[in-house]
Amino acid sequence: MKHFFLFLFLSNTLIAQDFEVSPVLIEAKASEGRIVKEVMIFNHTDAPKVFNIKEYDFVIEGEGKKMSAEFGSTSRTLKGQINISPSTILLQPNERSYFTLTINPSVGSKMKWAKLSIIAENEVSVLDEVAALGAGVKIKPAISVLVYVHTDQAIPDAEIFAPQKTDTGYDVLIKNTGDSRIKAKVTFLLTNISTGEELDIGEMSVKLLPGEEKTLSTEIPKHGYPKAMLTVLMDYSANTDLKGVQTMLN
Repeated sequence: MKHFFLFLFLSNTLIAQDFEVSPVLIEAKASEGRIVKEVMIFNHTDAPKVFNIKEYDFVIEGEGKKMSAEFGSTSRTLKGQINISPSTILLQPNERSYFTLTINPSVGSKMKWAKLSIIAENEVSVLDEVAALGAGVKIKPAISVLVYVHTDQAIPDAEIFAPQKTDTGYDVLIKNTGDSRIKAKVTFLLTNISTGEELDIGEMSVKLLPGEEKTLSTEIPKHGYPKAMLTVLMDYSANTDLKGVQTMLN
């Protein structure tokens, strides 16, 4: 029997299929040592529900898509460093309770993470259950809590790739190739090749996890430059030089 877990994301509190979880993002620094956090689950339904908390790793694919992986299967796993108690909670209608997440981080050179999935059992009706069984898929609503453990020893790094022309302007791909989360500031400049005059045509900021990438788009304003060049500059760390790419437009 295959199972499909429906994961929903919304700010720091999530409500899915009549249950609620808060917080859904937990961040810690490895240098702070042992950390204990409480996570609330609220059953908004009119029936008793069982909630199971399961641990996963995740890998980042495409532009930020977090794909679940077996706990302990990746280099960024927190297996052996986190503990959940209890891992199963029975809640009566309109009842809330808490599970405790304990983090005993090991200091290393990489940012580590985990995904805790709170899975609601018996959430589908009898008719839905029969239909799901007939399709070979059983739907179980779930909410994910992301756990990030940062380390001061992680080295930031990022790459910016050559602008690609589109129907409306240019796309630029940036990727976090380091071991820490970064906040990249990307600036777009239009340069008059004849005079050297530069025009700031936009600035964007984006947060990227290690391995995450993002495509940024810009439109080129009307200009009278006989020859023009697009320059894209990226600033992602106070301790590193700017990185940039350029392309001729005309």
